[in-house]
Amino acid sequence: MIIPPYLKQGDKVGIIAPARHIEQSKYESIINILTRYGFNTVRGNTTYLEYGPFAGTDTERAADLQSMINDPSINAIFCLRGGYGTVRIIDKIDFSFLKENPKWIIGFSDITILHNVLHNAGIVSVHGQMPLNFAERTENKGLDKLISALKGESVNYRIEMFKLNRVGVSSAYLVGGNVAILSSLIGTPYDINTDGKILFIEEVGEYLYRFDRLMYHLKLSGKLSKLKGLIVGGLTDMKDNIPEFGQSVEEIVHDLVKEYNYPVCFNFPAGHIKENFPLIFGKKIKMDISENSSVISF
Repeated sequence: MIIPPYLKQGDKVGIIAPARHIEQSKYESIINILTRYGFNTVRGNTTYLEYGPFAGTDTERAADLQSMINDPSINAIFCLRGGYGTVRIIDKIDFSFLKENPKWIIGFSDITILHNVLHNAGIVSVHGQMPLNFAERTENKGLDKLISALKGESVNYRIEMFKLNRVGVSSAYLVGGNVAILSSLIGTPYDINTDGKILFIEEVGEYLYRFDRLMYHLKLSGKLSKLKGLIVGGLTDMKDNIPEFGQSVEEIVHDLVKEYNYPVCFNFPAGHIKENFPLIFGKKIKMDISENSSVISF
């Protein structure tokens, strides 16, 4: 796997919007925050555009991402926000420039599709907070941790034990992202092979029965059977029906993987949650899940 050069003071970072737009009033705060961390920020064309819910047309969003990828002066690309829209442009992007000139691409949720593409290309990327999240917080430990990771500092986590965790020790490359996106990409050129890897998953706003269906899609397509480990992040704002589904969202995951032997860590602080700590996809990690705590180290 290719690890892009770590960021340093004065590096140029780009912001692009491959999915939805945000209010123009939020950009001043975003630029100020990135400047405070020592970066020079370049706004992509899409950060000025609106087209329905999207930050410009599909053609405009694809061109903006391609321009940032091809610009050798840009050291990292922050995806503005998620929502929906990246899948509409993914087949229009040429990622080959990154093989010789790798750069960090950062985002989560809808940006899962970019993480898949980059992993298949052998390039490390970061599942982490996006500029929209920066603008909505005054104190942000997750952002501090993200910037530290992008600068090459160590990334390690110790979290409290959860009753449904499965103890064990494992080491493998980390992949994953949003469950709905991962499920939707099965059978496409942007699917990923999870065999022998540690999978991270997170989700937001789904009905429990739909989440159960998404997870079964992953299982029936072989995505869960040959893992080295499973890390479960935020499962946020999940909804139930009447009649009730009868299981918590954690119990759904637990039951789906109970026949396998790899370690499982619940309640990892990443996803659609307040802090959303960074994970480096494509790097080899170690997970040590004990009766007392869960330790994830890169």
